[in-house]
Amino acid sequence: MSLKDHYLEEDMDKVLDHIENIAEAGLNGLKSAKTANEDLAKNALFQINHSMKAILDYNKKKLGKENRFNKVNEQVRKDWF
Repeated sequence: MSLKDHYLEEDMDKVLDHIENIAEAGLNGLKSAKTANEDLAKNALFQINHSMKAILDYNKKKLGKENRFNKVNEQVRKDWF
């Protein structure tokens, strides 16, 4: 499945920004492991958690919109018959 299956088109730029942030934070995590820099590790972990939460929120937004759309369609079908 592609990203378009999980996120609204209007949110795609923000989702991609967060994915990029996760990638950069992962590199910082690797750098912190090589240098034993605890502050860099904490920052990388914070960035990853922040972006993952945002990405999951964008997915919930799409699911909520789909659920509202499905409920409207269901009501239309009920009213039709």
